Amino acid sequence: MVRSSNGGAISRIAKRSLSANRSRNIIIVSAIVLTTLLITTIFTTVLSMNQSMQLVQMKTAGSDFHGSFKYLNPEELQKLESHPSIKDYGKSVLVGEAVNDELKDYRIEIDYSDMSTIEHSFIHFIAGGLPAAENEIVMNTWSLDLLGVPHKIGATVDLDVDIDGKILSKPFVLSGYYEADKHIAMAGMAFVSEPFVQKYISHIDPEESKQTGSYINTTRLDVMFSNSIGIEKKIQKVLSDTGLDVSYGVNWAYSSVGLFSDPINLLPYGLLVLIIMLSGYLLIYNIFHISVVRDIKFYGLLKTMGTTPRQLKKIISIQANLLYAVGMPIGLALGYGMGCWLTPMLMSFSTENSEISYSFSPLIFVGAALFSYITVRIAASRPGRTAARISPVEAVKFAGVNGGKGRKIRKSLHGAKLHRMAFANLFRQKKKLVLMLASLSLSIILFSVIYTVISSFSVNKYLNAFISGDYVVKANNGAIENIRRDEPQADVGVSEELCQAISAIDGVTSLDKVYYSGDTLPIDERLRKVLEPIAANENPEEPVTTSILKSGAVSIQLHGIDRGWYDVIQKSDIVSGSFDQEKFETGNYVLITETTLREIEDITYYEPGDQIKLGSLGKSYEVMAVLKSDALYAAGTQFFNVAGFKVFLPANEMRQHAEDAIILSATVHIDPEKEAQVGNALSSLTNSNQNLTLKSREDYKEEMKGFIRIFQTVGYGLSFIIAFIGILNYINTILTGVISRRNEFAILESVGMTRKQLKKMLIYEGLYSILFTCLIVGTVGIYITYQIARGISENMAFTVFHMNPIPILSVFPLLIGISLIVTLAAYKSLTKATIVERLREVE
Repeated sequence: MVRSSNGGAISRIAKRSLSANRSRNIIIVSAIVLTTLLITTIFTTVLSMNQSMQLVQMKTAGSDFHGSFKYLNPEELQKLESHPSIKDYGKSVLVGEAVNDELKDYRIEIDYSDMSTIEHSFIHFIAGGLPAAENEIVMNTWSLDLLGVPHKIGATVDLDVDIDGKILSKPFVLSGYYEADKHIAMAGMAFVSEPFVQKYISHIDPEESKQTGSYINTTRLDVMFSNSIGIEKKIQKVLSDTGLDVSYGVNWAYSSVGLFSDPINLLPYGLLVLIIMLSGYLLIYNIFHISVVRDIKFYGLLKTMGTTPRQLKKIISIQANLLYAVGMPIGLALGYGMGCWLTPMLMSFSTENSEISYSFSPLIFVGAALFSYITVRIAASRPGRTAARISPVEAVKFAGVNGGKGRKIRKSLHGAKLHRMAFANLFRQKKKLVLMLASLSLSIILFSVIYTVISSFSVNKYLNAFISGDYVVKANNGAIENIRRDEPQADVGVSEELCQAISAIDGVTSLDKVYYSGDTLPIDERLRKVLEPIAANENPEEPVTTSILKSGAVSIQLHGIDRGWYDVIQKSDIVSGSFDQEKFETGNYVLITETTLREIEDITYYEPGDQIKLGSLGKSYEVMAVLKSDALYAAGTQFFNVAGFKVFLPANEMRQHAEDAIILSATVHIDPEKEAQVGNALSSLTNSNQNLTLKSREDYKEEMKGFIRIFQTVGYGLSFIIAFIGILNYINTILTGVISRRNEFAILESVGMTRKQLKKMLIYEGLYSILFTCLIVGTVGIYITYQIARGISENMAFTVFHMNPIPILSVFPLLIGISLIVTLAAYKSLTKATIVERLREVE
């Protein structure tokens, strides 16, 4: 048997058939563009957010090296740097620490580092470069500002350097300077030259400095492998090969990278992709299906000429591929642009320092193109099978509706009623009706969910979480980081003198202070009973609870609160017990919060009535009540200790027994009529202290409004595009439905139906489809909205869920308007041809 090569002919038929349906092509290409755009946007946003989070983590870790070998002597360094697994490396020698009085609140480490270390540590010189001479140094701009040194190459920098316990006071010459954030790693770094190392520290034995714990003149070798998979195993392999036993570190930024650290984080984005693919599928499939039905006689004629079912499928497949080739690049370009636009908005939700990094990974474009292509191919495959299965005889008789087999003859005593005919017509093509209703309903339900979640945001709840008065003066993030690391300084908080000055401002009615002190609680039998079962079931690679048990103590935070904070405590904040203000004021009672244990539900070690001994205060207290872990959030440090908890007691008690307590914050209540002058006075008092932050209630309100605007932009933008796809589907269904029934309508008119009756029947059909959509959305849709929106709201901070029917009710008039406009436009195009012309049409 000789096989003929007719691929060219099939391709020409597909292309010419495609060019004969330009209006259809525009709608399909638009659907492909929208589908690709949305999927690309999600891929771009997810990968860019992950890359940005990874960059922040790396900057916090200090570099993008995979790992490091620490405290090396020259022989160990030589063995390690020559290992074949290490593709790149950088060397740093610890020299000492700057101890000038101007720098007492910050740790400035002084190192000798090579250029590779500098490049991998996100240090970009504003001017100059690494030091070469013995008296040259590189510093960051904020440390120069603290020292009063101008940002100028050649400027003199007088430093007191602590080298292994001895102070070297020396004038340096600035050889370069760079910008840095004082609150992240590598911020407090200065770099000296190799001649300086040779002159001042080369005589120090690295092994002896390791024994004393100073580590001066030891070398850190930072390394890069071929990839970041299994970093620790690669480091251990290097040590095994070299026979060395030295300390090492793994860059934790590679093992805790944001979105990909937990597959659950990707679930919402995966659901979004599925919703978009479903919406795109409904539209593209519907258009191809209607197109095949419309052209079914054409495919039947092709079959009579010998075209095989496989070739008919290929014709539709070629058309789908060509339309995809047109729409895909447009969707990818627009989607990438939209993803880059949305990334900064979404990253602004992070409470950590963030830096935007836009991903240009091939995964974005390959993944989006693949998912979009899968959507198009699935959508086009079933219409292709429909065209392939039908016989030539059936195709000639096909009128676009089901008939014959199983068809019921309807009888009526009242004659044919237009509204009954319209109702029956809807169910003649049940599949088309289901697809249209599903597409419309999906877009309305999505909009309803987003609107309900956004309307559940509570500005008051947000404000109460951060501020209880009109203004708050508090320790800034840098001071909080010192507190988090248990390195509180005496002057990082709000001073008593400043509090007195604030109280003296005309218009200030009261001032509520919060005192803070860190403490540890020995793990006794009570705590051990709670922690040991958790430690037994935790991940061996992350033995957090096990480590806490080995340490023998848990960290707790002591907060002394003024009486003005008592009214902030709500009944909903109390888990067990009750709060009696007068008894609490006696100083014999404390309030404690539940314990935060990572992914485990919050629990408590103590119950109301139990005694708790606070070692740093030298006194035992009775637990009055147990609060939720986030209760009195505005009064606290706003961070949590794993396995620890917060203790609240009267401010007077803290002042009396905690000598190292600092004033964490001072909440100011004012006379509303004097708000402007109080605000100016507070600014003048706090502007000179870089460790303090002043914020007003209005500042927090604007922050919350900004968050809501971002949600509105992203949420409503997504729902608008999904709704646009649904409306396109509806419009296409109505228009092509009317066009495919031209012959049927001509027959009805020929037996007596007037054009007015025909128009009324079409209007009824459109209104019935809207009515069914309303019924679906008003029943199943409300239930889905309630379940999803409530689930999202309950897992988000600062929301108070309440169901809102406004979006559903507001959409119905719009749908009715669209139905009337589309139906009348379809009717108008129909009546341009006479009855005779329509009856003579082949299609």
